[in-house]
Amino acid sequence: MAEAAIITMICAHNGSMKFDDLRSIFGLNDEDMDSVLSRSACFAVAVMNGQKTVIARTEARLCRAQNCPGCPNLHLCKWHLLGSCRFAKGRRGCRFSHDLLSDQNEPVLTAHGLNTLDIKHLCILLLQSDSLLPAVCYSYNNGAGQYGRCPDAENCKRLHICEKYLRGSCDCTRAHDFYEPHPLQTLQDRGVPSELMPIMKDLYSNIEALKPRFRNKPSAQNPRRGPDAQNPRRGPDAQNPRRGPDAQNRRPSSGFRGQEAQRPPQSPIEKTEICMYFIKGSCKHGDSCYKEHSSAPYKWQIKEGSEWKALPANEVIEKDYCDPKRIYSTGISQIHFDTMTQGPHSVRRLSTVSSVVQPTFILTTEWLWYWEDENGIWIPYATAEAGHSLSSISSAELEQKYQADSSAVVEFTAGSQTYSLSFQDMIQENKRYSTKKVVRRRPKFVSAADVRTIKTTKRTFNSLKALPDHWDKALTPETGYKRVSLPSTAREYIRISELFNRTMRGFSVLKIDRIQNRALWEVFQWQKDCMKKSSRGRDVSEKQLFHGTDRKHVDAISLNNFDWRICGTHGTAYGKGSYFARDAKYSHSYAQDCGARSMFVCRVLVGDYTTGHSDYLRPPSKDGGDTVFYDSCVNDLHDPSIFVVFEKHQIYPEYLIEYRDSSVCEPVATVRTHVPAHSSVRYATSYASSSLSAASSSSHAYPPPSSYVSPFSSSSQVSSSSSSYVSPFSSSSQVSSSSFSSTSHVQASTPPKSAKSECIIC
Repeated sequence: MAEAAIITMICAHNGSMKFDDLRSIFGLNDEDMDSVLSRSACFAVAVMNGQKTVIARTEARLCRAQNCPGCPNLHLCKWHLLGSCRFAKGRRGCRFSHDLLSDQNEPVLTAHGLNTLDIKHLCILLLQSDSLLPAVCYSYNNGAGQYGRCPDAENCKRLHICEKYLRGSCDCTRAHDFYEPHPLQTLQDRGVPSELMPIMKDLYSNIEALKPRFRNKPSAQNPRRGPDAQNPRRGPDAQNPRRGPDAQNRRPSSGFRGQEAQRPPQSPIEKTEICMYFIKGSCKHGDSCYKEHSSAPYKWQIKEGSEWKALPANEVIEKDYCDPKRIYSTGISQIHFDTMTQGPHSVRRLSTVSSVVQPTFILTTEWLWYWEDENGIWIPYATAEAGHSLSSISSAELEQKYQADSSAVVEFTAGSQTYSLSFQDMIQENKRYSTKKVVRRRPKFVSAADVRTIKTTKRTFNSLKALPDHWDKALTPETGYKRVSLPSTAREYIRISELFNRTMRGFSVLKIDRIQNRALWEVFQWQKDCMKKSSRGRDVSEKQLFHGTDRKHVDAISLNNFDWRICGTHGTAYGKGSYFARDAKYSHSYAQDCGARSMFVCRVLVGDYTTGHSDYLRPPSKDGGDTVFYDSCVNDLHDPSIFVVFEKHQIYPEYLIEYRDSSVCEPVATVRTHVPAHSSVRYATSYASSSLSAASSSSHAYPPPSSYVSPFSSSSQVSSSSSSYVSPFSSSSQVSSSSFSSTSHVQASTPPKSAKSECIIC
């Protein structure tokens, strides 16, 4: 059991751990830990970056055949192992097994001592033990130039990454980034999902350390030949060329030294991307850098003969190109943007890497996606311009999917309609009516002045703490918070009101405020980053949830966040924490009626959750130990509608909705409001877009039957009235009271309207 626990712990840390850290976690001394490790073939000890490190390994392998009776290997779908099998969603399903406990797989896992691992940990172990990842190209790591001595150049199926970088620090000109075009494309071609990209460096470093020549003789180098000049025929790998993930990549016999001088000169490197380091300040590779050095994040070039030359009016061309309605550039010699030609000459645009690939760098290229409506207006995705419904997918999400697979077809919704978008054809098609719309992908314009401002502006040390782009920076205080009232025509207002109205028919939204609290936002992003690191780089599940409260608590929550320890005894059925609801109707009964009610819409890092219990003071352990815990609790594991969070750093109170019952309206004589035909006020359930996940809700009107009583409620909470209703959702974060700002709407001084009064939409 000790070995199983150790291998699980190592896999949870991306396949390797420092010896001292591992020993400390399990409370063993050096001798006992060495004894445990030496008894099992699942562990290898190596020196990595000058520290004694334990690496997990296994002799278990995936079988490459579909049916193989008596096979000693695992019969498991490779795509399922990597995280997502696209065939499983098809009508016929996947031909390969997705079951770790099948009659074939369970005995194999047990025989190798891996029967306690889940699919995520098994994936880590097999990726660095089996030949599932492309091998590092040996030829690329020898010779100068963009592709070293690799004869296949950009068509090489092996990984063009620096071997020395995988073993430690290095300052050579070879690739040190798995997001470089060639390594990224090579890994994607082998099915590596974007969720695993952040840990590729760890996995390949582990693979490199597991090679016998480095693990057994870490310092055995010929000082006259350098560390890369090892004899490939020495060691056990030379006896069996099929062993090891890069066995097919052995160096051929050296031949005569004079042969190198007879090689034809290499052609000049064609630079297809702008260097991010140069545009940031300086590039250590200078003229030998295989990326273009430019002072702007874009560069337009024309091909004359065999050479690419810079076009004049670079910024003017870029500004035209960023306008989605333009097909041609302005000026005498026009550029056709669809064919990328200027007369008989080819034209190209070099740019920095996409912002979704390198979000931490400055001056990366932010790509925006548009579709053309029937009036020839280009509509950005996830906006409600020109009266169109919000799409469920944004430009950033489309760009992420495009970077992952530029030939994919993506499905999304807008209102009640479902659409498919083909990246190859750049066509959007309505799945119901088969109508098609043209799609364009254009960059966000950045002027030369913008470049200077961005380069000279002092950035926050941690880019994760950067404030959201849609915040009004001028209204964000250094301390405290600011509630910014949103206009009813704003995209945010429409999205949040539609999300609210899904389950709150018969209620009118009076106003929606965005809460801008720098301190809470930075702590929330820090918590998100910590959770992502602890889940080995996988994205953290983040949801947009509701929380109803008394108006007197609004200011305290906006300033200090939720804290269930200061609240009453509401909401303990699934644990003593802060309660949030998927559906606004569940939070409604805790939004106290003082003429207008208040409800928060919060970002909540729910992460990995499990079913809650009234005794929980924190989420339970995942493995029965004291180190790995769930992130939150829910009411129903399969269809969660109530979430309990025990750590306030996992919450950001993003919006505050003020609303009231639509039946309480002022007489027309008091106030009269014009509602245009394209108003965002809707009474039918409509689709609300969000980059965050928001589960679908039931469509029945609120409130539910009068006999319902909340499982969270004490007897004193249940009204004796036969028509009373107590929600199963509680406000468990009642903090110190403070004043609440009044609404900006004109309130009628007269009593509620009579049955004959004319009503307006508020």
